[in-house]
Amino acid sequence: MNTHPITRHTVNKYKAAVTDFEEALYDSMLLYSLRHLAFTGHAPTQSMLDTLQKALQVCYLAGINSKQHFKQIYVFDASTGELYIDWLMSKKGFNLMVMQSPSLNQDMARWLWELANL
Repeated sequence: MNTHPITRHTVNKYKAAVTDFEEALYDSMLLYSLRHLAFTGHAPTQSMLDTLQKALQVCYLAGINSKQHFKQIYVFDASTGELYIDWLMSKKGFNLMVMQSPSLNQDMARWLWELANL
């Protein structure tokens, strides 16, 4: 009877590659940003940042990894020479931001109605 040595394969050897792939997958689903919320009548001001904090808190309280739905990025505006912070969001993250928004107008009402139909 032939015997063969047992080869041990560790998960740690490929963990970095799996993590990188997972991060790239979630990043590919971040299709929206704060500028897409312009229809709410808010520019990225303190009100919009408060709305973002509420959305992140909802993720935390629900046990959801917010890094899969929200990502902070830095954007350089060459015309003004300024660097500013923007946030990329998944569709769920974007919808959560819309639901947390304090303003209500016709466009916002339509969006909320569409969310209610999902």
